[in-house]
Amino acid sequence: MMKSRPALILALVCLPVFVGALDLTIISAVLPAVIADLNIPLQTGLDDAAWAVNGYLLAYAVSMTFMGRVSDVWGRRRVYLICLAIFFAGSWWVAASGGAPAQLAYQVARLLVGGRPDRSLMALYALIFGRVVQAFGAGAMVPVSMALVADLYPPQRRALPLGIVGAVDTAGWVLGHLYGGIAVQFFAWPFLFWINLPVVALMFGLTAWALRGLPSMQSDGRVDWIGAGLISLTLVGLNLGLGAGADAAASASPPPYAAPALLIAAICFVLFLWAERRATNPLLSLRVFAERNVSAASGMNLLIGFCLMVGLVSVPLFINVAGGADSGQSALVSGYLLSAFTVPMALAAVPGGWLTGKLGYRWTAASGVLIALIGFILMSRWQSEMAGQAVAVFVGGGTPEAVNGILQMIAGLLLGGVGLGLTVAPIGAAVINGVSESQRGMASALVIILRLIGMSVSISALTAYGLRRSTEISRQLLEGVALTDFARLAEAALQAATRVTAEMALIAAAVCAVALVPALILRRRDAGVR
Repeated sequence: MMKSRPALILALVCLPVFVGALDLTIISAVLPAVIADLNIPLQTGLDDAAWAVNGYLLAYAVSMTFMGRVSDVWGRRRVYLICLAIFFAGSWWVAASGGAPAQLAYQVARLLVGGRPDRSLMALYALIFGRVVQAFGAGAMVPVSMALVADLYPPQRRALPLGIVGAVDTAGWVLGHLYGGIAVQFFAWPFLFWINLPVVALMFGLTAWALRGLPSMQSDGRVDWIGAGLISLTLVGLNLGLGAGADAAASASPPPYAAPALLIAAICFVLFLWAERRATNPLLSLRVFAERNVSAASGMNLLIGFCLMVGLVSVPLFINVAGGADSGQSALVSGYLLSAFTVPMALAAVPGGWLTGKLGYRWTAASGVLIALIGFILMSRWQSEMAGQAVAVFVGGGTPEAVNGILQMIAGLLLGGVGLGLTVAPIGAAVINGVSESQRGMASALVIILRLIGMSVSISALTAYGLRRSTEISRQLLEGVALTDFARLAEAALQAATRVTAEMALIAAAVCAVALVPALILRRRDAGVR
């Protein structure tokens, strides 16, 4: 029965993955409306409101670490339907957060701390809680979906459907901000979460029907909850510590929790490795890294995550500082330009899967990295006037010279996005095909987590590096210049932004060059079918 409808099952599991990824970034577009609607005081509530974004990211990553393995033990169908139910509950809670959930939060706060808590902040905390619940279901769906694909398709045919899952996931978080920004112009922000309910309910029924009779891929053994807890604490500490490090680059000193968070992450990671070596049924069998394709693809994925964040950070930095436009126009132009990077990346994941079936892991992955390397080199050649030209073209029309400038920018972004997108399928297929049937869920989670870690390290490092370098460059350019010489000050900021963007692109190109090494280490095909 399973083999008669793999394409149908693939389509059904991809839609919830898309919706979950969409909600990953949708909140950034509607957060101003949320703050206004809940009457959250900007002076005290803005930092708390940011947790509607950060909480989702953390829960999204944490659930991936062990829910893939849970599906190995409990079965794909059961766990996938549980994930859908969790996402449904979280979406309802967020949509209704100004009502019953806020009242419940208010009563709990009164019981715990006494007094009269701020009702607006209680509504915000209810929303954040709902976002965390949402994210737990959404994040878990991704590795479980990838493991389902591995169950449905034989090893030699897995790369293309894995590329489709990767493309759908990428497209979701790419389009989330745009979708939210447009929809909030016509609907109240809760509608964007209410609409999830009928979609998820329909998908629950259809998926339960489509997966009926699915042969059980359950493995013997139990879920390693100790390992799950340790790796979850590691990820939370790492993300909090690295995020604090990025904030510290813009201030005089890091937040007080930065060092303890990183220390806790390091301790928990060491304990995790120790526990996994001794566990009867480990969450992550460290022996899988003895397989060449698994270790090479894992290392490559860390580097790809780093490069991905360079592309996402460079464009807003360049346009906001060097474009000479107001914040609204800069955000609009940055969004247009970023689509030249992110949309091709999502689309390229599908042909990347097809090429993997034809050429194998090694040459598809290496070709993608090489194309991305060329794209980042082109990005390093952006000139200071190109930011203003981009603003002119997208906002006011622009001259032929401006159009030529923006085409040069798009060329680098396009190649960078296509190159990174081509690596999605070969990396995922190499890892999943390199483990036993009983570990596919764990392997699917490993693919995504490593990329997220690479992105987290990248954003912290780039923020610190960019702010430090821009300060150094500005100091050099402004030596002996009066603080009242505003023209020279503006020119220095422009030159600093241009040089920092170029240097970050060159760093990404260098990382791509390093990623060629594990790409070429990959076997062209699997050593054996698992």
